[in-house]
Amino acid sequence: MPRRHAVLEVLASRLAEGTGPGDRTDGHRVALAIEGGGSRATYSSGMVLGLERLGLARCFDAVYGASAGALAGSWLVGGQTEKCCAGWWEPGLMERVTRPVRGLRGRPVVDVEYLVETVGEEIVPVDWQAIVDAEVPLHPVATDVDTGEALDLHGTISDPASLKLALRASANVPLLAGFPIEIHGRRLVDAAVAEPLPFHTALDQGATHVLMLRTRRADQEAIDATRLEKALVTRLGQTKVPGLVHVLGNRLETRRADDERLAAASLDAGSEPPHLLEVRPPEGADTINPLETDPDRLRRGVETGCDALRALVEPALEGALRAREQKVSS
Repeated sequence: MPRRHAVLEVLASRLAEGTGPGDRTDGHRVALAIEGGGSRATYSSGMVLGLERLGLARCFDAVYGASAGALAGSWLVGGQTEKCCAGWWEPGLMERVTRPVRGLRGRPVVDVEYLVETVGEEIVPVDWQAIVDAEVPLHPVATDVDTGEALDLHGTISDPASLKLALRASANVPLLAGFPIEIHGRRLVDAAVAEPLPFHTALDQGATHVLMLRTRRADQEAIDATRLEKALVTRLGQTKVPGLVHVLGNRLETRRADDERLAAASLDAGSEPPHLLEVRPPEGADTINPLETDPDRLRRGVETGCDALRALVEPALEGALRAREQKVSS
């Protein structure tokens, strides 16, 4: 990565100035995009935690999240990342959310409804209204079953109930999490089917700078659709899930292209937007299975993600952090 990447420069400038979405002076549109991946999202959740600890939440103009990445994004815009991240290693919690044996009885292996409606209300209570009212808007992304296109659900959110439904749709893994969720007449499944790295939606909506938080190491290959996913789509066929037939057939090619684009952009400071910078777990980090439930591994994922984000971003913020401290002390 170049010594001064454009994404880091604009974040440092905004942090030093103390500006928010309503009083920008630079004319840029800076987006945060967050990858999911089930329990692998402990890495991106930890990166979000790093951003919150560095005081960077207000430096973004919008937050885009795919699947579990949308949940982590909601914590950031609502100022609740520290508390909510701890839910990853709450004893017994993820064992209840993810239980493969349920699939043998025809029930969801990943109970996203329980995660959002029960965990988010009773076990690790989330202030949903704070997220709805947040200064930085949240854009959960999902996949339209009929078209195969990524769909930004920001416009469907008006209150806590619609927010929770959007987050459930974004993380609604086909087959593993149950049937598609319908919002405004559109059948929706997990964002990862169409756009696991939601920087495309951010760019389509005018982002000039995007910080992309990843959940796979750079030495991990892009993965194709699983045999189970392909078998499901083949069985349901063109008439029931036409969009998924197309998008799953092109998944590997699309993911490889995304990996190449982000890697190249992260190495190029560039002079013209859009500017893209990715943060990935470091080499040697655990390979976390999307269905992982072990609290120690999940906590380690969060801590590793936080450290990776700070190692990349913090050196570029030294001056901005000093300026902020001087403002606070004066």
